[in-house]
Amino acid sequence: MKKYAKIIAIALLIATCFMTPVMAQRKVMNYLPKYEQEPYHFGFLLGFNEMMYTIKTVDNYQNLQFSPSTWPMGPVSGETTQSISVYNIESDIMPGFTVGIIGSKRLGKYFDLRLIPTLSFADRNISYTIAIKDKNGSMRFDTINNKPIFTTFVEFPLHIKYRSKRFNNVGAYLIGGVNPKLDLASQKSNKQTDSSGNEYINNLVTRRFDCAFEIGAGFDIYNQWFKMGIEIKMSYGMLDIVKRNETQNLIYDAPIQKLSNKTFLVSFLFE
Repeated sequence: MKKYAKIIAIALLIATCFMTPVMAQRKVMNYLPKYEQEPYHFGFLLGFNEMMYTIKTVDNYQNLQFSPSTWPMGPVSGETTQSISVYNIESDIMPGFTVGIIGSKRLGKYFDLRLIPTLSFADRNISYTIAIKDKNGSMRFDTINNKPIFTTFVEFPLHIKYRSKRFNNVGAYLIGGVNPKLDLASQKSNKQTDSSGNEYINNLVTRRFDCAFEIGAGFDIYNQWFKMGIEIKMSYGMLDIVKRNETQNLIYDAPIQKLSNKTFLVSFLFE
């Protein structure tokens, strides 16, 4: 359902871009006619995001065998279990929200430079399907949802904005740029204690810093007092963010060759 919502949003945006020349034929009052000639603009952003991971697994990761003691939900009895392995890994899509402050510098007739310091809040989750091989030769499967990885991103997206020619009080645009970000919640403790008092790691540990490539599109709507923008954007992390355990071959990170952030964002901008 969420996939169809994205397609519909993109289709509406494209349709709006094609409809603006038709709208230009109507006689309407142009609001803020000298707005684009001003060197600087400021405002704020409110958005809704969907955060997920892009997972690249190691070759033949399903053949990696782990000791029963590395079972993510606590030790498995070694008396009956021979080994466990990861059968499948999937990243779940989790909703969140974003707030930010807009600073825009005019570069030319159709180009702007934008810096939007933002805070993004969401959870991420990875589902593991575990294959358990018993000593009698039988195999069984169990799917566990990794406990949510809480995320609070401090972001500094720097974008180049290319604006179309304005049609009455509507204009379309494209954006592209980079987004350095810092996850303030990534270092929370991932250790839990089992019934015997032994500690074990019960989650994937990620690094704080990432840098993403971003691309998006939107349109601006001008009224008497301010300009409102509606924008969709995709953000693709460029770094491997898994923080691997150097002393243990953990079932959470051993099958993963590279883990990257990925975010879909729908924003409302007011300048």
